[in-house]
Amino acid sequence: MKDAIIQKCNYLTEAEVIQLQSAMAFSEKAHQGQTRATGEPYIIHPLEVCLMLSEYHADITSLISALLHDVVEDTHVSLNEIKEYYGSHVSFIVDGLTKFEKGSFENEEYKAINTEKLLSTALLDIRVAVIKLADRLHNMRTLAIKRIEKTIPYANETLLFFSPLAEKVGLYKLQEELEDLGFSYLNSHRYTQYKKIMEEYTLIFTDISHKITDDLQLKDLNNDIIHVEWRKTPLYKSYILLSEGQEFSDLFTIHITTKTTLKCYSVLGIIHSLFEHVPHKLIDHIAIEKHPFIKYLETKVRINQLNIRVVIHDEATSNFYKHGVFEYLDEIQIQYLSESLLSNSIHSIQSIAPNSVAFCDLISFELFQKEITVFTPNLDSITLPENSNIIDFAFAFNPSLANRMAFAKVNGEVTSLQTILQDMDIVEIHTNKQVMVTTKWLIGVKTSKAIKEIMQIIDANK
Repeated sequence: MKDAIIQKCNYLTEAEVIQLQSAMAFSEKAHQGQTRATGEPYIIHPLEVCLMLSEYHADITSLISALLHDVVEDTHVSLNEIKEYYGSHVSFIVDGLTKFEKGSFENEEYKAINTEKLLSTALLDIRVAVIKLADRLHNMRTLAIKRIEKTIPYANETLLFFSPLAEKVGLYKLQEELEDLGFSYLNSHRYTQYKKIMEEYTLIFTDISHKITDDLQLKDLNNDIIHVEWRKTPLYKSYILLSEGQEFSDLFTIHITTKTTLKCYSVLGIIHSLFEHVPHKLIDHIAIEKHPFIKYLETKVRINQLNIRVVIHDEATSNFYKHGVFEYLDEIQIQYLSESLLSNSIHSIQSIAPNSVAFCDLISFELFQKEITVFTPNLDSITLPENSNIIDFAFAFNPSLANRMAFAKVNGEVTSLQTILQDMDIVEIHTNKQVMVTTKWLIGVKTSKAIKEIMQIIDANK
């Protein structure tokens, strides 16, 4: 396997390959004599984690940290030794991945304090989360050896926590496998049933994809299009969407990659000239940013009596889909990158959560729930968790305005401040000169930032 890793890492420099080989030897020596529950030598696990990350062209710091991620927790090697041999970045990541001593903690509390540690360190260096995800995937691949009373909770946690975390950092292939494995353990009957259904629809959609590709080649006279492919929604997500009443055709998407962001609009024109477009289904996430590194246009067109989703994006977005967070590690300061992907709600939640269990309950809502985009009258966009209200919006937009909010309009209509907002709503805040915050504002508020700001104002005015 070591040779396979070196081959996969042909994008590294010669000096980095030497560092990688050194870390392999260090990890193998540290784990010597240890075995996993599968009976394999323990070193297989960190090597597998490292190999997974090499698929995404992970940087050398991530690869070394992957090889050493269990060394401090499971061997006599100290963090100081890691720092001495491989530097402060690697030791910080390994520390973030090292669990606290179990001590007298109850299981729920112990899991919660380690989750809080993981996310807190990932907010400073997102590579902590990335390595934990690869670690989780390898554990899921070998989950069959565990008893049923352990596999079910483990698979459930994978779907509820680790899958959305993988989506946050752009590791989409890894996310799909996590979901596939988790779904197969939680509901093997539904898993088999939906897998067969998706395979049948795949045949139909393959023909539609060929038609779109052929027609686009004839119309793309300026060679604006780099690549056309179709993708299907991962199986577990397909199951959820179908359960919510979505059409089967919504589970398949044509992805068109263009040379530049501006060319996306040109290609949109070509698509609408070739096929009947479905009214009111155009979404512009180039003009209205919803993700720091994903910008695209989305439309729906009628082909063979089906509504087909088409997504048009530039090469930079395509590369993020392929390599996730690693696409930007060389370009953006690591803490800024980490905060961009995880948001700063982690700090807000820590400031209001009385303990780690409460922190995990709040973070599962705020970080991993579906999101909506809401606008000011000037079309400034604010992203919020689904089921947020006007007060959540106001504090996310401008706390100094929010604490003087007298009333608000949603889509031009005056409404209660506790009104739950919908995706694409336009909210207009009207203020007084004095502070308007009361304890009633805490009713129905969902976001930690709003809760924190309201509590601070109430405490200051006691």
